[in-house]
Amino acid sequence: MIASLLTYAKRLATRPSVLVVGVLLLVSLGVFLPLLQSPAGTDMVNVADFLMDTFVTIRVPAVQRSAADAAMAEMKRLNRIFDRFDAGSEVSRVNAGAGNWVAVGPEMMELLSIVNEMAAEWTGDLFDVTVGPLMDVWGFGQDQQTVRPAPDDIQRALSLVDRSRLKLDWTGSRVMLSEPGMGLNLGGVAIGYAIDQAVGVLREHGVTSGLIEVGGDVYVIGQRPGGGAWRIGVQHPRQPGIKLGVLHLEEQAVATSGDYQRYFIVDGQRYHHILNPQTGYPSQGVISVTVVGPTATEVDILSTAVFLLSAEEGIALLESMPGVEGIIVNAEEEVFVTSGLKKGEGTPRFEIRQ
Repeated sequence: MIASLLTYAKRLATRPSVLVVGVLLLVSLGVFLPLLQSPAGTDMVNVADFLMDTFVTIRVPAVQRSAADAAMAEMKRLNRIFDRFDAGSEVSRVNAGAGNWVAVGPEMMELLSIVNEMAAEWTGDLFDVTVGPLMDVWGFGQDQQTVRPAPDDIQRALSLVDRSRLKLDWTGSRVMLSEPGMGLNLGGVAIGYAIDQAVGVLREHGVTSGLIEVGGDVYVIGQRPGGGAWRIGVQHPRQPGIKLGVLHLEEQAVATSGDYQRYFIVDGQRYHHILNPQTGYPSQGVISVTVVGPTATEVDILSTAVFLLSAEEGIALLESMPGVEGIIVNAEEEVFVTSGLKKGEGTPRFEIRQ
């Protein structure tokens, strides 16, 4: 894998090991479904909050509640950096200062560097954090609209989307959006990054049992209570409350992107929040992508980027990446699964529920 991503994953892996124990809760977007209950005698506690426009749950043994509190505090700190709707955040300062260099902290530099190198190696122009103007014109912000924007407005916003015009100065720890009106939107990666950092906090506090879940992203470490892989139910994109299938995972992150999470319908056409930075319009052809990989940051990026491809192209991309697997559902509700998830035993694997 590319150098900075390898360094990032290595740094996460060198923290003290964790065995995650708990029950996967039903999240607000209905991406994953609960399958397990903690065994008798397992006293677990949930620390929950609403951050990054979704519900956050950190589950640890009750005696280690302080570790979960510390992990949640870290996620809140990162939210204050990456929230574009907080006027005091670093993202907001970068956006307001578009056309000029803006000083930022190490977290912003690291995250944007990972995004850029993932794009250079794997995703190309499919994942673009300068998509902020497009998200605004479509109304996928704090106050979601239900009116399709005019084509001219979409084209004006699209002219401001270009990751090559996002400049990083490592020496001065500065970021610049080259043209006024450009805007960062880190919604497709900040959650994954925050999860990775929060897992690190749990490890540093000596947690040997826990789970972090944020919207459509989950990080599991170790085996489930009583042994064996974690079993995570993946939501069917067109049948709420119904499982598409079950993932068996250990020591991995999983993220799902779907057209059923944030959308509106006009004249029978579904318009969702996963916008193609090359066309300016919501991507069509795929309705759900689930990606499994070593870090939450990586799968967060990939689940969005792969969504913009055809199912066949997406599977081919995921198959080419070491340590990454995935599940894709197209508009005809056909299910495509990478070869590494099709094995009959071991992890990771996926069982389709008929």
